[in-house]
Amino acid sequence: MSSLVQVVALARQSSTPLAGIMHERIGGYALDDIEFVAAFDVDAGKVGLDLSKAIFQSSNAANAHVSVDPVGVVVEAGPLLDGVTGPLSRIITTHEDSAGLDPDIIRRRLVETGAEVLVCLLPTGSTEAVQTYARAAALAGVPFVNATPEPVAHDADLVALFESRGVPLLGDDLRSHLGATTLHTALLDLLHSRGLRVINTYQLNVGGNMDFLNLADPGRSASKQRSKRRALSAAGIDASNVAAGPNGFVPHLGDTKIGFLRIEADSVLDTPLSLEIRMEVEDSPNAAGVLANAVRVAAAAKAGGISGVVDDVCAFLFKSPRQAATEAVGLRDFQAFVAALP
Repeated sequence: MSSLVQVVALARQSSTPLAGIMHERIGGYALDDIEFVAAFDVDAGKVGLDLSKAIFQSSNAANAHVSVDPVGVVVEAGPLLDGVTGPLSRIITTHEDSAGLDPDIIRRRLVETGAEVLVCLLPTGSTEAVQTYARAAALAGVPFVNATPEPVAHDADLVALFESRGVPLLGDDLRSHLGATTLHTALLDLLHSRGLRVINTYQLNVGGNMDFLNLADPGRSASKQRSKRRALSAAGIDASNVAAGPNGFVPHLGDTKIGFLRIEADSVLDTPLSLEIRMEVEDSPNAAGVLANAVRVAAAAKAGGISGVVDDVCAFLFKSPRQAATEAVGLRDFQAFVAALP
């Protein structure tokens, strides 16, 4: 969330197009049209602060790239549920109000604040909490962007609820703008387009932010592993036994993520070909460009009367969409959807 707030602030400060932002407008919405009206957290160090200050509080690892003026939105306590367990429980002091909070407060606050889109950035493994926020959004008539790998677009009951309420749903598991999974699937697309046969591949990622700390717990990372394998399967390989996903928490890396990719393939006359790539990227800003797309698509979909999962955009924006597609097809469908918006 820190990087999304920062990129919106930068859009308001800049008179030129921003690097990494694919569309200046989506459905008539510019990036600087995004306004933050509510925010929820369980961290005692963030609740009660203006959003502009909360995004830079420990234990966030996101770097400050932009000076953010006060937003005028105070971070409120959200329901705890299963949001903080494992390694996170040793780092985060939860707010005293969160443990016993009535989850319906989310629905009520979405209605009271006039929210038009709810973005969910809860920790991986927080299935109950993620689905609680999703249900609240549907009941409030607010489009939901599920940036987590927890099942929302893959949950039949929740999808039916969004459809019945006439509310758009985007998910699951936000891709990075250009991250390890996007690069990996694009390379697989390239090899397949040349008729090469992929024999073995892996994707190993390490980082030092709270996401990687949380994912160091195998019990919390299972959904992330499944999500990444789904993305690779969509690229046309058998990923059932492929190592892919977060593989280590390295504290000194902070918000830097380092990904290692290897692909082994057979080419003409069964001659071998192998690729090895080391990719280094600042993790949080790498998500902001995708969120900038997703938030505006969600708002435009609601304005256009679209309900349920917006499948045309999800294969490009998410690792674990309901309807999988290759990298090229996902991009084509996303661009076509955006181009068709009024």
